Amino acid sequence: MQARRSLAFSFKNTLRNKTTCKPDMLLGSQSKLELLSRQPSGSRTLAKQTSQSKPWHELPPHQLAVVTTLGNLASLSAAASQDHAVVRLLSGVSSLVSVGYNSFMPKPLKTHQLTAVAWSCAFAMLHFVNFGLLLWESSHAIKLSDEEEDIYEHGFQVHRVTPRQFRKLLDSGAKFRDYQPGALITEYGKPVSRVIYVTHGTCIGERVGGCPVLEYHQDVFIGHLQPKIWRAEYLGSGDVANIEDLDSDAEEDWLIEKCARRKRRSPKDLRSLLEAGLAERTGPITKVQSGASWNGTTRAGPDGCRVIEWPLGSFACRVGSDESLCKAMENMCTLSLAAKISQGARGKALEGYSELLSLVVRDGIVDPEERQALSHYRARHAVPDTEHWRMLDELGWTLEEFDQGVLKSHHQKLCTSRQASFWHWLLP
Repeated sequence: MQARRSLAFSFKNTLRNKTTCKPDMLLGSQSKLELLSRQPSGSRTLAKQTSQSKPWHELPPHQLAVVTTLGNLASLSAAASQDHAVVRLLSGVSSLVSVGYNSFMPKPLKTHQLTAVAWSCAFAMLHFVNFGLLLWESSHAIKLSDEEEDIYEHGFQVHRVTPRQFRKLLDSGAKFRDYQPGALITEYGKPVSRVIYVTHGTCIGERVGGCPVLEYHQDVFIGHLQPKIWRAEYLGSGDVANIEDLDSDAEEDWLIEKCARRKRRSPKDLRSLLEAGLAERTGPITKVQSGASWNGTTRAGPDGCRVIEWPLGSFACRVGSDESLCKAMENMCTLSLAAKISQGARGKALEGYSELLSLVVRDGIVDPEERQALSHYRARHAVPDTEHWRMLDELGWTLEEFDQGVLKSHHQKLCTSRQASFWHWLLP
């Protein structure tokens, strides 16, 4: 009986527990395994969705490191390069890489990152624009030979003649010619049909009778250029015949203004004064223009010379068609006049010293007063010591003999004559 009661009590408890348990507790072991298997698959799906929603323009740290390394390599290559175009190209690439590095940072970008992007874009644009200009210049570069480049640098560049203008001058019928020593270059009375520029050596300007009056050294034109007249002829202003009179009137007006207002001398007035000074030293100057004739004869110097010759018409047309080139040739002509005056004065000083020295040493004796006078002449006229030594050597003197004041050969002749006269007196 007790066994039956205990069995019935346990059955009632079992029924009570089944009615009060939660639904999930009623699931079997198989349902619990299914729930457990579904939970990891859901988390993996959420991770995939999170990774797919990340922007494409946002790079992880290791990829950003690769980008900045490429930019630094471009900057290092630009610093090691010696070609200007390559430097511009690599610098522009480095700036673009900097733009990408700051743009691919995690979003949203901060203010300093946006500022870096803006400045990098500006640098990249400037570098690429200059790179394009360099490419354009190299494709349209002015090609000059070594000799032409040397002539341009020493004779035309200082007067603000551009390489393109110089190239156009050479293309206007320029020809290089070599003259042997003493060869005739221009002849007195012949019409002026050429523009002559001395590139190497010297030329000697002579008047009627073969008297040398002027030495043309290298990097000067023979004669006196007339860029204003060429410009007027090209423009067809009709005032070509009155330009010479206007220049003389302008000089008089300048003198009046200078005395009244104490103004500085302008380049135009300076040129007219230099032209007048050179004409006073050497005589009338040949004006290189159509219808003019050579006022003297020009020959190659003792070592010969090399010149560039242009036809007068093509050279005048080329210079007259370019106003900036016309002004540059005006400046070049002014400085050429000053160089001719300086060179002519130096030549006359050397010539005068040579004549004085030959007269002093003719008798084989140089007194202290004569030696001092010659020294003062050299100091006043800036005669180099090398020229002094060269002239003594040509006259058969050494520097030691000149300082002692007696020529050795003359001293030996004097001693021999005195011995002969002594023995002649002793033994009649």
